[in-house]
Amino acid sequence: MTPSTSPSAEPVRASRNPFFRTPLRKLLALVVAIAAALGAVAAWQWWQDAPLRDAEAELARDNAPRALALTEYYLDLHPGSGRAEADRARALSLLGRADEAIEVYKRVGAATTDELRAWARAHILKAEWSRAAPLLEQALRLSPADADALYELTTCRTRLGLLGEAIDTAERFTALPGQGARGNILIGAIQADRGNADEAILAYKRAESLAPDGLGLQLPPEEFFEQYASLLLNQGRDAEAIPLFERSLAARPTAATHHLLGKAFARTGDVEAARRNWNAAIELDPAGVTPREELANLALVAGDAAAARESIKPLERLAEHRFESAYLFQRLAALEKDDDAFARWKSKADELRDLDKRITSLEQLMATTPGSYWAQAVRAHKFATLGNWQQAADLINGIEKTDEEHPFVTDLREAVRTRGPLPALDRVPMQQF
Repeated sequence: MTPSTSPSAEPVRASRNPFFRTPLRKLLALVVAIAAALGAVAAWQWWQDAPLRDAEAELARDNAPRALALTEYYLDLHPGSGRAEADRARALSLLGRADEAIEVYKRVGAATTDELRAWARAHILKAEWSRAAPLLEQALRLSPADADALYELTTCRTRLGLLGEAIDTAERFTALPGQGARGNILIGAIQADRGNADEAILAYKRAESLAPDGLGLQLPPEEFFEQYASLLLNQGRDAEAIPLFERSLAARPTAATHHLLGKAFARTGDVEAARRNWNAAIELDPAGVTPREELANLALVAGDAAAARESIKPLERLAEHRFESAYLFQRLAALEKDDDAFARWKSKADELRDLDKRITSLEQLMATTPGSYWAQAVRAHKFATLGNWQQAADLINGIEKTDEEHPFVTDLREAVRTRGPLPALDRVPMQQF
């Protein structure tokens, strides 16, 4: 029996059917052509973007000059590239060219954690803490465990007097792997600002246990040991402070540390050791104020008017503005029985003492109620006094203006706007807080 040769008995084959053969081949050819074209475009784009990839690699290595050169070369060929502009801004921020970086970010924005941190860093360089903080908060929403962002946000909050919020981010930073010592220093400094001396000392003790030689911290060993010792000294734990001050001096002698060590020795009754350290402080810094005051006090206690005058004579002009020096001149006048000088220096010392008490009260206000109306106004005044006019403006403009605004705040607004003379702090109504 021969096989059937009817059309229905043979399978349909695409290769023999023109309907399947020609359109499919054309379609496949088109797909291949499109893929090849897209591949060529991608390859061309990849090749063109090589300078940007190199720039970003240099930024990762903190080689800002090379990164800036590469991004500017790319922008010459591709003006308006948002990615290139953002990379250029990062390089400018790393180079300390804060104003230029900020202007770029205002145009192109920031999309990544690195870009947000670079933008914030530019504001930090200008001490514009209230502008840097929101950018760092945004960076942490993208990368909650970013150590640099946590550290920098803690710094911003501390500078703005937001100490409770600063403790929160400092504790998050401290919990990160490898950040225990540095984080405890942050916590200790903030707790000291909050007036929690015991908590501050415990934090520094934890930091020392993690970094017993004081190395690998955010500050040099001499500063770490001096800060730790100063906390102990302020709490009357003088004997514990002495070896820490001595470790600070062994790392690097400074006039400030000699002065504080002398103070610790004086409190423990070793007056000669105190005198040696105060003289050493003056040798390192002949313009030093506090060691001269300490030596003058020793002389006055001993009834030696000549030695006292020799110590404080260089401070006479400063005494017009500093209570401690003015009071020493008052005591010297009493020892020398100079009634006119005594009356003049007593009046000056009383005036400066009252001013110091007011400033202390205002500092306590800023620490305890940082978000209050008067705390914000006083902090704006403080930033303006330090010459940080932009941060002062940000703070004073953050206070809502009303028809019942206190004249001090109104005058402060105008002084900050014009960068003119600031209203005196004695106009702050202390009775209101």
